[in-house]
Amino acid sequence: MSTLTNLKSIAQIIYTLKTSRSAPDETLHLQHISKVDQNGIIIKFDSAAYYKVEKDIIQAIIYSHQNDLINALERISQINLFNVQNDSCTTSRLEKNYLISYIAILNRAVIQWGYPVSLAFKVHHELMKELESIKKIPTFSQVLQGITWYYFQTIKEYRTTNFLPLHLRIKSYINKHIGENITLNDIASALHASKKTLNPAFKKEYKLTITQFIRQRKVAVAKELLISCESSTIEISELLSFSSQSYFIKTFKDLTGTTPQYFREHFFDQHLHL
Repeated sequence: MSTLTNLKSIAQIIYTLKTSRSAPDETLHLQHISKVDQNGIIIKFDSAAYYKVEKDIIQAIIYSHQNDLINALERISQINLFNVQNDSCTTSRLEKNYLISYIAILNRAVIQWGYPVSLAFKVHHELMKELESIKKIPTFSQVLQGITWYYFQTIKEYRTTNFLPLHLRIKSYINKHIGENITLNDIASALHASKKTLNPAFKKEYKLTITQFIRQRKVAVAKELLISCESSTIEISELLSFSSQSYFIKTFKDLTGTTPQYFREHFFDQHLHL
């Protein structure tokens, strides 16, 4: 799936992770025609307000401040970006020109912050290629927000991968890839770390080996699935990349004292009697 066509879902996923609530389907709307006041007078572009919100967006991205970014995106929706009326072709070209400029500004900002030039221009090239392939911007506000969140996630992941202490980077990788068959080789490769350093750094902080932690996390996720959906035991074991259903059941019972099926059938009864 292309980056730009998946922008709305990216924004909704981040909203859900941040608030623990289902993301609303509504989007911010930037007018495709000039905004007017109560007297019908065109509201002119406010360059000072735009410069401030652009600055705040950049800072929110490079410092990974989600709330600040949400606030800035709400504010930019109030700014009149296009002083054109009734010409959809002109408006579409202006929208594309604005987004091209916007991508270039974000790209320059993340490079100045320290994001590798080669990776930044790869992102820039991919977004530009997709943007130019679209004959007409479907929903300008969605694309603007999605590009912004895309850069936000890119920098956040880079910060996590390169600047956090090793034990936190390992934990973050495991949580992100919990549905996969995670190996030490995978972690070492993704984090650009020596395989020999992984377990000592992790066990020093958490008193667990990486393998033990992975098993605990998989069982924790399995619990959530067992009480929140109707997937079968074999479906859950496959979703969490256990080698077999029997190994999933054995692991679950070793860590909880019960089988997955027993846990599902008695979870609510146990909690209702607490």
